[in-house]
Amino acid sequence: MDDLTFWFAARATGLTAFAAICISVVSGEALRTSVLDFLASNRAIRKLHDFTTPLWIPLVLAHIVTLVLDKTARIALRDAIVPFQVDYGWWQIGLGTLAFDILIVVTVTSWLRKYMNNTLWQWIHRTSYIAFAAIFFHAFFSGTDFGAPLVSAIAWSSALALAIFGMARLLWGRLPA
Repeated sequence: MDDLTFWFAARATGLTAFAAICISVVSGEALRTSVLDFLASNRAIRKLHDFTTPLWIPLVLAHIVTLVLDKTARIALRDAIVPFQVDYGWWQIGLGTLAFDILIVVTVTSWLRKYMNNTLWQWIHRTSYIAFAAIFFHAFFSGTDFGAPLVSAIAWSSALALAIFGMARLLWGRLPA
């Protein structure tokens, strides 16, 4: 395969992983507000969140593999695990790596939630907001498709939804679990 194939595959897997993560984070935040009651029950939103949470993992792994195989990307496997190590665009690509590391911890601790202290789990889970911000800026500064209307619409509407749900939680409090 030529490098252009890997480049297109990296873009496609990165974009679909970004969409899955956006849906997962927004639906997770929506679970604790009543903002989407008109649209769906909490059970439906929970199922959406539970479906999209593990969905991002194979997509991001495919994104990483295609970037490592792409000779023009010059990204080593180490760069996908240890943030801010790549020679070019170190902070832009490092944000993606940082987000990946955070989301792995959030996802694994979610699977282990029944064995954890709930307060600790909540604080770890809240780092997904940091991961979302890191992914957003990773996509904005290093993604080649952020200027595309559909990609931009997904990114900005997800950020806006998180801001609205966050404000709803601040103003009206957190719904009980």
